[in-house]
Amino acid sequence: MDIRKSKYILPNLFTLASVFFGVLAVASCMEGTDQGFRRAAIAILVAMVADSLDGRVARMTRTATRFGIQLDSLADVVSFGMAPAAVAYFFALHSLDGAKGLLGAFIAFLWVACGALRLARFNVMADGDEKPGGWFIGLPIPAAAGILALFVWVATDLGFSDRVRLLSLSAGMPSLALLMVSTLPYRSFKRVRMGLLRRIGLIAMVAGVIWVAIETRASAVLLVLGSSYILLGPLEWLVKLPFRLKRRRSERTDKNDVPDND
Repeated sequence: MDIRKSKYILPNLFTLASVFFGVLAVASCMEGTDQGFRRAAIAILVAMVADSLDGRVARMTRTATRFGIQLDSLADVVSFGMAPAAVAYFFALHSLDGAKGLLGAFIAFLWVACGALRLARFNVMADGDEKPGGWFIGLPIPAAAGILALFVWVATDLGFSDRVRLLSLSAGMPSLALLMVSTLPYRSFKRVRMGLLRRIGLIAMVAGVIWVAIETRASAVLLVLGSSYILLGPLEWLVKLPFRLKRRRSERTDKNDVPDND
């Protein structure tokens, strides 16, 4: 095998690893036990790690290709679309089906559908070289899947009742699904430049989070951090809304002030 060509396989192996953990999550949740659901949630989180590494490896080895972009999106549909939907369905949503109709299955379908639409939009932007540098358009599907997985993990750790599990997922999943197909900007943190003091502060913060996680519940700490990122998009949009409206009014005024040459 040509070594120069074999290096292109490496990032795809990380992509396929995320698919493996997505399949493992589905298999684990079908056990129907809290232990199985906890294992499924952790498998989705590990799939997130693998997914975050494939792009970095491709950039480091200069092996980024359009094939890799397409494979990554297909893998994301499995690992962060179908797998979380299956976990949520067997975890709580299945109780909405039966005599009451197929509401639980529809919520799971909505998640997968919005995730697929989100990924299709990303691929179109990538093909047109329109990707925003430091921002995502809409909530990334791995982040949404991570929040869902963390909730399942917390629910099993803290022993949430079936009612709390059902109400939380029935309201949370459609909300996250709509955020995925929204046009809200989310920071990617891929091009963040930090000086020495900021790096020291970041290291101190990470150390503090690790200490809190060890002393309390790691799942709960991670859920709080993940939820903060989910809320960051809408909050930043609201903060910048007055400035956008002011700019639009200014642009309209400038257009109206253009003299008529006729």
